[in-house]
Amino acid sequence: MKGNEFDIKLEVAGRTYSVPVRRGNEEEEFLYREAAKRVEQHLIQYRQYFAKSLGDAQLLTMVAIHLARDVLRLEAENDLETYARKIRLWMDQLDDYLKK
Repeated sequence: MKGNEFDIKLEVAGRTYSVPVRRGNEEEEFLYREAAKRVEQHLIQYRQYFAKSLGDAQLLTMVAIHLARDVLRLEAENDLETYARKIRLWMDQLDDYLKK
């Protein structure tokens, strides 16, 4: 570990993980802690849904897929090209309507 980093402890699925964080970067530490909380929340939901028919490794994989899907959705929503395509489509529809 470098002098400008320290470890924070995060607990997920009953296990503790050490994650290095840059000193003075409170936002990064906050995001790691919130991410661990969100993983734990989803894990609890999946455990309830699957009624212990799946192990933690399988459930954590499902949580990872769920969160990755959320990231992809947010990336798509924030993609300017997506907005440009929607605007072009709306403009085309408006032009067609006005021509009638």
